[in-house]
Amino acid sequence: MKHSLSTFSLLSLLALAACIPSNAPLLRKDPAQQQGADAAAASAAAAVAPIVAEQVPQPAKGVIPTSAIPIKVALLLPLSGDSVAVGNAMMDAATMAISDSYLAVPSDQIRSQIVLVPKDTGNTPADSGKAVEEAIGQGASFVIGPLFSQSVTIAAPVAKAHNVNMLTFSNNRTVAGNGVYLFGFLPEEQVSRIAEYAYLHNLQRVALLAPNDSYGEKVKKSLIESYTLKGGIVAPAELYAPSPGNIDAAVSRLAAAYNNMTEERRFQAIFIADGGSQLKNIISSLQRSHIDLKKVKLLGTGLWDDPEIAKIAELDGAWFPSSPPEPYKIFEKRFTATYGYKPVRLASLAYDAVTLAATITMNSASQTISVEQLTSAGGFISPANGLFRLNADGVAERKLAIMEISKGEFKVVDPALINF
Repeated sequence: MKHSLSTFSLLSLLALAACIPSNAPLLRKDPAQQQGADAAAASAAAAVAPIVAEQVPQPAKGVIPTSAIPIKVALLLPLSGDSVAVGNAMMDAATMAISDSYLAVPSDQIRSQIVLVPKDTGNTPADSGKAVEEAIGQGASFVIGPLFSQSVTIAAPVAKAHNVNMLTFSNNRTVAGNGVYLFGFLPEEQVSRIAEYAYLHNLQRVALLAPNDSYGEKVKKSLIESYTLKGGIVAPAELYAPSPGNIDAAVSRLAAAYNNMTEERRFQAIFIADGGSQLKNIISSLQRSHIDLKKVKLLGTGLWDDPEIAKIAELDGAWFPSSPPEPYKIFEKRFTATYGYKPVRLASLAYDAVTLAATITMNSASQTISVEQLTSAGGFISPANGLFRLNADGVAERKLAIMEISKGEFKVVDPALINF
């Protein structure tokens, strides 16, 4: 689906209500009888008439009042280039969020409305700098996006020069702070959640398989820190280049370490920081190794939150962290019904980000979004991904559930906390 890059605004429908008067016929009497009857009726009515509050017409819902202050928000997404499919899905989700945010709100409670200013971040980080400059020039006082950390690095100084804050979809902590807030799913947070759960369930010695890229390094660092604090052990920790041969070599070293240890010193779980086709390659390699997977628990990250991964039979019983599944299922169903295709997982972040912007500004008379509004200590319950809050350091903190793969499906084995 292609999208126009012109300013988006909400089109509302006004519902009209009709009142039907009573036309019951009256019995006619002669004047004397009528006067007596009227007096008697009045006396009886006074004795039994209920006390009824004055009926005040209810304000229409989903109607933006003409007095609402427009708040222009730049939406930076890859609407062309290699990631266009992801960008289009996120654009659709953002548009749906605008409609849904005001749908059930009485018009007298709406003092402002979000007006999205979509901009294409193209295929290079430099395009993001141009996009944010253009959006701010058109009146945007807040930025949602961009998607990739390299783009944030270019766009953030431009926004900062205009005193405009950003809520980016990146999950890279190095770009957070100084007016930039991360809204992506942080790998460090996922690792910490699953590490705590695994350790408390007597998996005190774990091995690691991770790609030798920035993501793998983050996972390795976080896993070692989490287990060291608890008194656990992460060994061996194998990083691999993304090819079947390199994966086989890493798994062989893992198997040698496992088999050269005594039973009581062997690792009890393997943490696998990969998904998609690479995860399938890893599982195949593990099957060919001499590691007894019936005795070793497999652990993963949010990359496993994919129905296709649930179908891998060897992962039955494995654990991984994720946002609570029920809100996402509702979002996915609504999105599919609206647009006729299933959204990518990242689309839910666009939906939640725009919903957040609309919610915190709806009753505000300001034309921008303040730091105080963004960083509420109690956090927010987003409609697609559950509880989160934005901290002063620019990092989003989320409450995650622990999921188990069971017979081709996901089930919650440890629910996400419901407050901070």
